[in-house]
Amino acid sequence: MSEEIDIFELVKNITNIIKVRETNVKCSEVYLSKDKYINIEIEENSIKNSTLGTEMGVSVRVIDNRGSLGFSFTNKFEKKTIDKIVNTAIKMMKVGTSDPDFKDLPKKPKNYPSIRGLYDKNIEQIEVEDSSQYVEDLIKVCEEDELAISQSANFKSNYSEIYIINSNGLEVSSKNTICSISSNIIVKDKITKKTSFGFDWQSVRNIKDLNAQKIAINALKNAKRHLNRKGVNNMKIPLVLTPTGTINLILQPLISAINAEAFQYKRSFLVEKKGNQIGSELLNIEDNALIEGGTGSSIFDDEGTPCKNKKIIEKGKFLEQGLLHNSYTAAKEGIESTGNAMRSSYSSLPSIDATNFNLKPGTISKEELINDIKQGILFEYSGDSANISTGDFSGLILQGNLIENGEIKHSLNKTMFGINLMDLFQNISQISKEYKIYGPYQAPYVKIDNVQIIGNAN
Repeated sequence: MSEEIDIFELVKNITNIIKVRETNVKCSEVYLSKDKYINIEIEENSIKNSTLGTEMGVSVRVIDNRGSLGFSFTNKFEKKTIDKIVNTAIKMMKVGTSDPDFKDLPKKPKNYPSIRGLYDKNIEQIEVEDSSQYVEDLIKVCEEDELAISQSANFKSNYSEIYIINSNGLEVSSKNTICSISSNIIVKDKITKKTSFGFDWQSVRNIKDLNAQKIAINALKNAKRHLNRKGVNNMKIPLVLTPTGTINLILQPLISAINAEAFQYKRSFLVEKKGNQIGSELLNIEDNALIEGGTGSSIFDDEGTPCKNKKIIEKGKFLEQGLLHNSYTAAKEGIESTGNAMRSSYSSLPSIDATNFNLKPGTISKEELINDIKQGILFEYSGDSANISTGDFSGLILQGNLIENGEIKHSLNKTMFGINLMDLFQNISQISKEYKIYGPYQAPYVKIDNVQIIGNAN
């Protein structure tokens, strides 16, 4: 990592170069990121690859009075290269298509929120050797179980710095850390010779919160629960979503549906539903970037707009302000950005995504929720996804179990389900008080009534 570089001085110099080179620029932005990372990959329960690396890059965004955009980036910092990306961005702007919907880049805000727990010096300073214990814990769980035959897993740590300066006086920077671990274990029944897999993962801001052994044990339990699959008959019964199932069937589709860009292009099933009751009164969802130590938390988004807590659905009502915006989509509606501009790296333009997306827990225990079910299905995961334009969601239940008289029974074979997301929201009858946090998601157990199941009992 190039410690000799004065980051703010570099970014300011690029801003000054833009001013000198082109007077037709209405507004401009310089975005710079520095990353130090470790990535350790496990295949067949042994280390396949380990990488320690650093990356630093800068991008330039320029827009003229027509709304025409020019964008360029580099990971080299010689004066010649910096001059080149500025010139390239300006050339692209001049020949670009006008966009009357573009208004301006974000202004300098009055203040930014204060959020604790986003940085851990132990993650910044970690080396590959320090990560070995986490990897050994994963491998050990798989080695010591007689049914486990293989594991693929991953350990990642990342320390990053972000710097954003634009021509409207906005100047902001931050540093943060994140560490994650995942485990996918395959098990094999010694008698039937059938196999199944189980998956679990964790993402944290502080490495002391990382528990590799627990993640591998959970993955192993999930794999064993889905061994020896059996078919079921066609039926219309309650579906109980595990936290992973809640993410799969509720939270992830909803993030796509409330993306303001998709909404403005009428690609969301929630178009014309703002201000309406769209679900059960138990349904309460927020996008909260201000949670202490949250992996989705941030002081500002990737345009420098202050982040905040946003209510999306309250007691089943889709709120008027329930969309996620960046500065562009917000300006089209004449409102302020919600602070949801996100970039995958310095080489990408801002898109829109959630921060910490949370479904509020209920008051009943998960045991009580399941005990009351005469016949139903515990849903963990489907490899399919919803049609966000229509809200239709149908697919194969890759991981799920039959529930009979309050007991979790065998896993499912060749079983499908079908439901529209609007019906899903409205048919939520119970939500557990227990929940799990998976990265940026907070997800409880959710009971959904009257879900169509298409079985293959024969």
